[in-house]
Amino acid sequence: MNHQTFLALACMALVANGMSGAEKLTSPDGDISLTFELRDGRPTYFVDFKGKEVIAPSGLGFDLFSESGRNSFDQQGKKAAADALSLKDGFELVNTTRDSVDENWEPVWGEETLIRNNYNEMSVTLRQPAFDRTMVVRFRAYDDGIGFRYEFPGQPNLNYFVIAEENTEFAMTGDHTAYWIPGDYDTQEYNYTKSRLSEIS
Repeated sequence: MNHQTFLALACMALVANGMSGAEKLTSPDGDISLTFELRDGRPTYFVDFKGKEVIAPSGLGFDLFSESGRNSFDQQGKKAAADALSLKDGFELVNTTRDSVDENWEPVWGEETLIRNNYNEMSVTLRQPAFDRTMVVRFRAYDDGIGFRYEFPGQPNLNYFVIAEENTEFAMTGDHTAYWIPGDYDTQEYNYTKSRLSEIS
């Protein structure tokens, strides 16, 4: 099989699976690996630790409330013949940027006098072409874990919105150890409990 045939078959397999090229991020020590990809236009990520999958493919995104003032989502949906209330699919990857940070900072108070802030970062810019809307997901990988956040740049078609449902998924592959506190709307001042995921109450 020549290189051109192999490349053509690889591209067809990628299209058949509905996935875009994967973007990878690793922790500074290389133990944690996060992979991001679009699956049928749905932002998806999964995480490995020392080569073993700990978070299976998990979706990202939101559902919006219908809003008919500053953003007429109903009209946008009729015009595009698509679900204007969905911020979880119909995306394409526009850009990926990367950064690394290794710095120390001194907290004003607390148990530590110096805290090291060391991580690798990957920011993926996604666009919903049906509605000309942009969403950014910024991932960070530390030696002891990963984190991410959603960002919404200023834009005419998404300048005001209300979230109806967050669709962020964490598909854990086992009954892992967790550190958690009870959910409370007005305080986070609890001692952390260490337990298996199945024991969280």
